Amino acid sequence: MPEEILTIVRIPLSEIADSLKSKHSLPSKMTEARIEGDNLVLSFSEEEQEIIENEGAPSLTTSPLPLQRKRRTRKKRNRMRTRGWSVVARITNSKGQECSIYKPFVEALQNQELTPEDQRKKVESILRANRNKPSEDSIQYFLNNTLEFLKGGKERRI
Repeated sequence: MPEEILTIVRIPLSEIADSLKSKHSLPSKMTEARIEGDNLVLSFSEEEQEIIENEGAPSLTTSPLPLQRKRRTRKKRNRMRTRGWSVVARITNSKGQECSIYKPFVEALQNQELTPEDQRKKVESILRANRNKPSEDSIQYFLNNTLEFLKGGKERRI
């Protein structure tokens, strides 16, 4: 069995903290020390906290919860592809939303003889033809806004 020589170096955390404070002008109190993987993480604070020296390594009597940043989950946006459709007008609908009125919907819904179900199917087919996967809410949004426009709602022509 080969011989092994082991060298051990002990440096009190207080010395490391003092060195870092003087070099980088950090706050006066070290509040937390921990090891994350291959890194030594030291937290400094101006707040008064009671620190007890324990064998050269500071430990807190009241341990604050470490600040952990939570990642926000990405919310899928419900965007409809409208490329290639010309905008006929921009209106403020009955819900107070600014809406664009597109030519394919106006042309399809101008026929007054369509039943509400036929109108809904026409709007859905137009959206699907442009590679959209519309939800029921999206279909109703485009349908209602176009019908409001055709009835003569508040409009701003482009």
